[in-house]
Amino acid sequence: MDAVDPNASRDSAKEIRDFAIKGANIVKEHPNFPDYLIAEIETYRGCPRAITGGCSFCIEPLKGIPDFRPIKDIIDEIKALYNAGIKHFRIGNQPCIFSYMSEGVGELEFPKPNPEAIEKLFSGIRNVAPDLKTLHIDNANPGTIARYPEECKEIAKIIVRYHTPGDVAAFGMESADPDVIKKNNLKADPDDVIKAVRILNEVGRTTGDNGLPELLPGLNFVFGLNGESRRTFEYNYELLKRLMEENLLVRRINLRQVIPLPGTRIYDIGDKIVRKHKEYFKRFKRLVRETIDRPMLEKIVPKGTILKNVYTELHKGKTTFARQLGSYPLLVGIPGELELGRFMNVKVIDYGFRSITALPYPFPINSLPRETIEALPRIGKKRAIRILKNRPFKKEKEFLASMDDASVGREIMEFGIVFDK
Repeated sequence: MDAVDPNASRDSAKEIRDFAIKGANIVKEHPNFPDYLIAEIETYRGCPRAITGGCSFCIEPLKGIPDFRPIKDIIDEIKALYNAGIKHFRIGNQPCIFSYMSEGVGELEFPKPNPEAIEKLFSGIRNVAPDLKTLHIDNANPGTIARYPEECKEIAKIIVRYHTPGDVAAFGMESADPDVIKKNNLKADPDDVIKAVRILNEVGRTTGDNGLPELLPGLNFVFGLNGESRRTFEYNYELLKRLMEENLLVRRINLRQVIPLPGTRIYDIGDKIVRKHKEYFKRFKRLVRETIDRPMLEKIVPKGTILKNVYTELHKGKTTFARQLGSYPLLVGIPGELELGRFMNVKVIDYGFRSITALPYPFPINSLPRETIEALPRIGKKRAIRILKNRPFKKEKEFLASMDDASVGREIMEFGIVFDK
């Protein structure tokens, strides 16, 4: 340990190639291996906007301009992980996937995107991992997408061609307040963000085979930045209302308070603005959850949507919580204590602020617990008890005969009842 220099860093992204490939088998030691484990793959470090200082709170510009990993290195790492048993991947750990191998790095604050490189990367991944189950991305710069709409539309189409549905491009917009944008050198104004959201909606809002839209934007807001005022919260809400009015879909709205990290310009300001606006933030967060998040979820996954391959993770009270694998998986609450550590399909029946309530689909009426049966439409506790007393059922006629109202029975059959042994 005395020989280790904690301040040492790599000279080039090429240096990690051999370590990444030779060390791939370590994933077998993870307790969730192999089925419920997603590997994040780095494409580059650094930020194109480092030439202007980047955003005031971000450490990525401190790493300098982007140091892109070669396409072959990334593909070979994924091949090694895939051969070791990994089937879920996230192409992340970069400020903007649309800027990978972009042209003009070091000269342009917003270098020109390179669709050809993205095509080579994603097609290469599919070639070495043909039966992967998840391939998602992470961050994207809305300022880049707004400035290069045709190139970025092509890149979005490439991603949709090779990825798996339910993908999210997280837009770090941070604030819609022009004063905050200027004082913190943020990457996009509200019009840029709306333009970028429109582009991804045009390409990616079609529902994929797992029940979720192919590719949607997410929005990241940061509070506590220099220049923030009460008006900042109003600007941010006005932008969200514009999205709703234009019927634009946003998969995820992340509201967070700044963490002043050493080396960043916001470090000298600290958290004093966060503390000053603590109550504003709480009220704003509640407003967004009630009036934006829930209505947005209702659009993205309407009642009756079938979500495939959700994984049951934990029990809380009499509810089982589950998620699909992905960059930003949707939290699913399933009434009843179901077996953990298994994949299942579910049908959406209701919504929380940032989660959904769903039931197993098909619905094995003979084996599910009372709490799950109660949650069926029009069933409730009394009818659930009646079902429990009369099961197991072998066929539809027996089930309908057990109901006090035949119309309820027929409705439940249409929900997707199956008569398991």
